[in-house]
Amino acid sequence: MTVGDGDIRFTVQAWDSIAEWRSAVETRPFIQALADGSLPTDAFAFYLAQDVAYLREFSRVLSMASAMAPHQTAQRFFASSAHVALEVELGVHREWLAAHTAETAEVGPSPVTCAYNNHLLAACVGGNYPVVTAAVLPCYWLYAHIAEAVVRAAGPLDAHPYGRWIGTYSDAAFQESARTAGELTDEAAASADSSTRRLMLDAFVRSSMHEYLFFDQGLTRPRWPTPPRLP
Repeated sequence: MTVGDGDIRFTVQAWDSIAEWRSAVETRPFIQALADGSLPTDAFAFYLAQDVAYLREFSRVLSMASAMAPHQTAQRFFASSAHVALEVELGVHREWLAAHTAETAEVGPSPVTCAYNNHLLAACVGGNYPVVTAAVLPCYWLYAHIAEAVVRAAGPLDAHPYGRWIGTYSDAAFQESARTAGELTDEAAASADSSTRRLMLDAFVRSSMHEYLFFDQGLTRPRWPTPPRLP
């Protein structure tokens, strides 16, 4: 199938196109340590601090998607998702960070976080609603997918050091949001021309790459460079 073929759902093609990236994320040391509870708290703190910076901008992108949406169902979904990102997800993050101040360093958005945010904001610039839906979809879909994998490996969450966070993304409400985001993306792709579908697939794949880098930075902790010292 080519990107322009209309007899295959966009999400089927998009999901197949990132099979290697999905596998790479699932096998990252950060994800494996998160699942078994051995992830150092300072690594999780760095990851959460970056996710706080990411979610602030992600909520803006979702608000823009709501403004572009062609009907009220999509408008309500993206507007509600923007609210959840700010109030629910950020609330869980801030609660954990506040309880672990010793492991939390004051650090601004990393190069990885900024690159992901800029990618999503750039998708909004042209006002191309189908492309925006494809760009934001991996944040729903990959998180939901990885959360399910982590839950299977983690066991009971009550005694898990990161159980509250894992539960936020593995619960039924978030899984349903991921399904709805996929349905809206398929709906947008169904009426898009072949050129727009190619842009959608490119946006989806690039967002998936950014998700890989975002998870990975929990352990790699990328920093902005400092000026080299002159001899």
